[in-house]
Amino acid sequence: MKTSKLAILAGLALGLASACSPYRARPQMNYYHGETPPAGHIQVVRASETEIEFQITVVMPADHMYHLLLDGNEPLAEGWFPTSRMAASQGYRVTLKLRQGLHLETGKSYRLCIGVQNPEDVQMTTSNYRCLVDYSFVFQAK
Repeated sequence: MKTSKLAILAGLALGLASACSPYRARPQMNYYHGETPPAGHIQVVRASETEIEFQITVVMPADHMYHLLLDGNEPLAEGWFPTSRMAASQGYRVTLKLRQGLHLETGKSYRLCIGVQNPEDVQMTTSNYRCLVDYSFVFQAK
């Protein structure tokens, strides 16, 4: 009898602890503005309501960086992309596909945030995500 009560209490404690865990598959983060690149170093080369491609000539500190397309603090698309360059003048290209059911609105402002970590990795210690490079733009289909 005591063993079953103890097992029930342990199960309840474990359930409560897991419900209070700070980990979330899609964390609510504050994406802090990073350095704004000089004009022309990030350009939208192709864009539709569900996909956007950037040409980036900013020199990055790592071979792979995490790229996020943000609407305020809400990620619309994200992922790891290689930052290797074909030539110094060419830079690299990133194509971001929006999550299913989301779309970009013509005339609305968005941000491309480039960082060194996945936001899910950062969320265990903070709700703040530092964008090393932060590019704001107004969406126009191309």
